[in-house]
Amino acid sequence: MSFIINTPLFSFVVLIKAMRNILILTDFSSNSWNSIEYSLALFQNKAYNFYFLNASDIQEDEFEQVGIDNGVLATVKKVKDSKKEFNNLIKKINLSPLKGAHTFTTISVKSNLISAVKNQIKLHKIELIILGTNGLSTQGKMNIGSISEDIITKVKCSTLVVPKEARFVGLNEIAFPTDYTYFYEAKLLQNINNLLDYKKSTFRFVYVAKNSEVLDKEQLWNKETLHDYFINCTHTFHSEINKNLEISIQKVIDEFTTDIVIMAAKNLNLFEQILFRPKINSIKYYTKTPFLILH
Repeated sequence: MSFIINTPLFSFVVLIKAMRNILILTDFSSNSWNSIEYSLALFQNKAYNFYFLNASDIQEDEFEQVGIDNGVLATVKKVKDSKKEFNNLIKKINLSPLKGAHTFTTISVKSNLISAVKNQIKLHKIELIILGTNGLSTQGKMNIGSISEDIITKVKCSTLVVPKEARFVGLNEIAFPTDYTYFYEAKLLQNINNLLDYKKSTFRFVYVAKNSEVLDKEQLWNKETLHDYFINCTHTFHSEINKNLEISIQKVIDEFTTDIVIMAAKNLNLFEQILFRPKINSIKYYTKTPFLILH
């Protein structure tokens, strides 16, 4: 999955180093299974170590009726048998044509989700977290938004967010929203050659802003750096100005049939509204387009 970029800043050692350890959060739901299927398809050409984590914080609250006490309907929370659920999950993977040569390890813990994730990252040298989402809730916020937001902002590890309707069809079009204020974006993107097979991909660098402004010297330098780093990879530069950043992102996704959106985790002013503070509930990418947040 390596793509060589001919630049003196790029080390061959980095190129041949393959990412091996991936952590997938699961609550055994259909959304979770979809994220697993997407991941297996995305990484189907090499062997990786997949760690499936089921933590108490990400299990859905499910209740069942147990009777009526003094006219009040009594309910109890259903406790999922994680061992049984994991056995079923592994069986399902074994039957999938996407199983590949990966290894699969299941982990069940009863603890705070963030702590559990951090522990697994340290224990297994995790280089990517993957989680599924259920689009937007009636309140106009991602149903799993609080989880994905906590993971992205509190855990220093790149995270792939896979919506419920996302289907892997290749990586022909990759969008990277930016405001050109962070000089390290190019280096972050360089390193994803260990993660994504983008030899035949086209990168669309998109300047998104709420108001039209002339780029300052630092922004122009950062833009030029992106161009230099990706000189041997097909890439283009675009601008989208709209007070609602979601509209800008949706426009780019529709125009180029974007397969995945990549963003820098430090760019809070962009991805917080794009992913977690939507103002428009009709935006489609919440349910269809995967987002890769790079640390």
